[in-house]
Amino acid sequence: MTRLLIQIALRTAACALLAWLAWRVAGPTIALLTVPLLGVVLARPLLDLAGELRHQARALVWRPLEGRHFTFHGVPIQVLEDADHRRWIRAADVRAVVGFTAGDGALALTYPNGWSLLGTPPQPHFSDDALVEHLAKESSPRALKFRHWAEREIVFSARRERERLGIRLAAPTQVPRD
Repeated sequence: MTRLLIQIALRTAACALLAWLAWRVAGPTIALLTVPLLGVVLARPLLDLAGELRHQARALVWRPLEGRHFTFHGVPIQVLEDADHRRWIRAADVRAVVGFTAGDGALALTYPNGWSLLGTPPQPHFSDDALVEHLAKESSPRALKFRHWAEREIVFSARRERERLGIRLAAPTQVPRD
């Protein structure tokens, strides 16, 4: 953006110098004819500046949601990430996509390491691994599509990040040790 502002300042200075020279050499009438040149010379840098400002405004608005905003066929999916880079997907969003799966109590028993109440107010969430494991048991075509999407968009990048950092997590069905 600094480059654009410098370019605008230099072009404005060049046009002002040209108008001053025209006024000194040929008078104010000829100098007035150099004003449209200012519009021609500044049009592109001003459009570029407007585009850059728009891009930076969008980046500032979306920065808090970066890496957490996911949408599956128009259904927003809330994803939280913990300190171990495990992603947690809200169960209500999974049910909105797949339909009714199992109750919260049954899921908490089935996935002791992969089921948690997170947020304010507390809402049930699947861990990324538990979600894939749970969706493998579902047989509907929508569940299969959602599983493929979740593996590609949510789970894969979280696994890669954990591998890169050397973080090892227990399986979602393993009972946590106290």
